[in-house]
Amino acid sequence: MASEIKVGIFVIIGAILMAVAFVLLGDYSFKSYYTVSAEFTDVSGLPKKAAVKLSGVEVGKIHSIYIKGGKVIVEMDILEGVPIYKGAQFLVGATSVIGSKFLQINQGDPEEGLIPAGAVVEGYNSIPLDQAVTRALNSVEGLVNDLRKDGRMADSIQEILDNLRNVTSDLSQMVAYSRPHIENSMARIDGIAERIDLLLQKVDQIASKINNGDGVAGALISDAKMKEDVSEAVASLKDAAGTVKESIGKVNKTRIFLQAEYKYNTDTGGKADAGLKLYPRDGRYYYAGGANILNVKDSHKGTEYEKINTVDAYMGWELGMFDVYGGILRGSAGAGVKAKPFKASPLDNLTIMAEGSEFGRDRLIEDRYFDKPRYDVGINYDISKYVSVGVKATDLAEKARINYTMKLYFEDKDIAALLGLASLGAMAK
Repeated sequence: MASEIKVGIFVIIGAILMAVAFVLLGDYSFKSYYTVSAEFTDVSGLPKKAAVKLSGVEVGKIHSIYIKGGKVIVEMDILEGVPIYKGAQFLVGATSVIGSKFLQINQGDPEEGLIPAGAVVEGYNSIPLDQAVTRALNSVEGLVNDLRKDGRMADSIQEILDNLRNVTSDLSQMVAYSRPHIENSMARIDGIAERIDLLLQKVDQIASKINNGDGVAGALISDAKMKEDVSEAVASLKDAAGTVKESIGKVNKTRIFLQAEYKYNTDTGGKADAGLKLYPRDGRYYYAGGANILNVKDSHKGTEYEKINTVDAYMGWELGMFDVYGGILRGSAGAGVKAKPFKASPLDNLTIMAEGSEFGRDRLIEDRYFDKPRYDVGINYDISKYVSVGVKATDLAEKARINYTMKLYFEDKDIAALLGLASLGAMAK
């Protein structure tokens, strides 16, 4: 074979290999695409040529990224034949916390029609992970600084705990004094219930003999009128005995909880709520206590937007994962709902709440009128069955504020017994 032919074959093979490498390395494709652009304020390091995924499936590539009119424009090449409907969400995604970035499309509504080729849509601007972590660290640092600053928050918490300890001590003394009387009363109630059961058995036997006309009693009241009167008296006695047993059962089901909550705001300092929560039966409760308790003679910083030294008095229903309540909240009409949506999971102790109150508010604070209802939202985490901590955003429609909370919560069976005996005494009257 002539050397010219060999050289020609070598050149042809080299050209073919170079063309293949050019196509592969240059990311060229023979598929057809159409262009859609999305506007963002921040693309969080999204690279050019990154993948475009629709509902988790790759359907194209990023063609170019540039800034226009203060916005970041991301041009996407989408495979022909892949429909994207109006209302779709365009956002920057990542394969993991430190993984590669891609552009994620959440499909829209088919009834609204297709997004045409060349269209410019609004991108969904999520907070970048590094900014979210920075904000969280700043919040934690601010809380730690508040705890360290002059020891005010620690002193306030200690003062609340001391007051709660004194109240508990007084209650313990009262209960210790009343315990012998309570035990004697409960023993007498149990004895009365047993005697009522025996009496009802004997009454049933006597009534049976009377109805059959047996014995002297049956002969004495053989006429129908007297027999009817005796039967009605026996029925009334049974009803009365049943009512007594039902009342004793309600006393045994009554539960009382003591509740104290400390709320700390970085602008105005700390305040406390304290009260009693009474469960007459499962799924139903009543709460009464003081709200925003603060010694007005003590100095405090910042502008105070809360009503000080007011009351809470409301009733609630526990319905599965929800706790719905309504009544008087901080001295005005209000209602709220709490939910535990993460049952049987590591977040089982997390509670989400939303609350509305002061619907007719018309108040002047620091030369500013407050006339919108108060709306609060927050989360709460149970550290144990006695202690929980949380964060609450209050008064979102007017002057939004952040409160850090700690709640103490425990059951007192002795107070429940005292209230149960009081209710029985009232029924007896």
